[in-house]
Amino acid sequence: MIRRLVLCLALAGLPRGQGEIERFPEVDPYTKGEPAALERAGYVSFGPFRFGDVHTTEQIETLLGGIPLLWVETPHFKLGSALPTYDIPRGDKDERERLRAELFELAKSIDGVKPKTKELDPWLRLHLHARRLENLYAEFLGHLGLKETDFPALALDPARVNRPGDMGDGPYLGQRSKYTVLLLEKSSALARYTQVAFGTAFVQPQRQHFPKTGSLLFATATDLLEGDWRSDTGLTCYVQASVAQNLAEGLRGFRFQLPFWLVEGIGHWFRRQVSPRFHVFSNSDPATRQSRDQEDWAPSVRARVRHGAYPTTEDMLAWSDPNALKWSDHLVLWSRIDYLMSADEGAFGRLLVHLKDPLGRRRSEDARVRSREALHLATGMDPAEFDAGWAAWVEATYPKK
Repeated sequence: MIRRLVLCLALAGLPRGQGEIERFPEVDPYTKGEPAALERAGYVSFGPFRFGDVHTTEQIETLLGGIPLLWVETPHFKLGSALPTYDIPRGDKDERERLRAELFELAKSIDGVKPKTKELDPWLRLHLHARRLENLYAEFLGHLGLKETDFPALALDPARVNRPGDMGDGPYLGQRSKYTVLLLEKSSALARYTQVAFGTAFVQPQRQHFPKTGSLLFATATDLLEGDWRSDTGLTCYVQASVAQNLAEGLRGFRFQLPFWLVEGIGHWFRRQVSPRFHVFSNSDPATRQSRDQEDWAPSVRARVRHGAYPTTEDMLAWSDPNALKWSDHLVLWSRIDYLMSADEGAFGRLLVHLKDPLGRRRSEDARVRSREALHLATGMDPAEFDAGWAAWVEATYPKK
């Protein structure tokens, strides 16, 4: 298992028809399933296709009998959705404006999309998440400072993965197969699926690896989302954070897990690109969940820097227990990723690339030492120098309040 995630609460609306099975139109009412419309939308197909190591979309539908599922394959993802119709809440101005902007862009490539719609039907939700995932992939690739061509097609020579400069043995950031995402409504369906796919019935959202096909999965069920988290914004924050973490884990091939501090920080940074209202933490003990209304993290980080009240980078590199982190630790962790993203173009990508060096090239198996080595190779700074650079950047960049 990679890591399960748990949620903190925030704001907004609810899907309709809870407790009922909503029947989806078999044919997409927007593209009509026509090849030219699919090409214009940037899709490969609406299925069926292979989804995991030992199963196809058709087999998943049989396993989850009675639950209607929609599927789409995009250039970099295979997405399955059982999301019901969602009524856009009138009282959430931020969400209404965000969705209207997204739908306006979607309408440029998919006919029949109405930016001012008051509800998101199941097919429209599939289209929105597909577009969001592809946008995330492009954004992530840009932050790496890399191009699609840096990740060549699968090579049959197994020795290739240990050659200097290797970028992984597949075209999807180094993964052989496309990243997979499964958005269910019921946690019981998630448990049935994970029992067959991984041999364990998980009842928490999952990030998992398919070793045979070379793909990374994020799967969740919306009935695990508490209260206001069932809003479209809350779910999108959760999906974007988790898939961004999978993109990082899959870079150059999934041969070992990245350090906890980096994966957690990546989740925070990409989640906040969607909305600062919905917090995602990797705590494994529900008793340690923290719910905070604070959205504007930058002034809090700046105040801590001004008073010298923050964990050092050397301390951060040793973090491995998500339950041991305090609220303020998460803010500082997010800010250090923010610094990597902003202060030195390409530093974030260099850090990830060096951390994912093949086993034969790493000088240390110790995660802390490996992180320190990669940080120096990426930025030219040791932890103390990185602290100084980050602190100066925070004071010059973040507002006082």
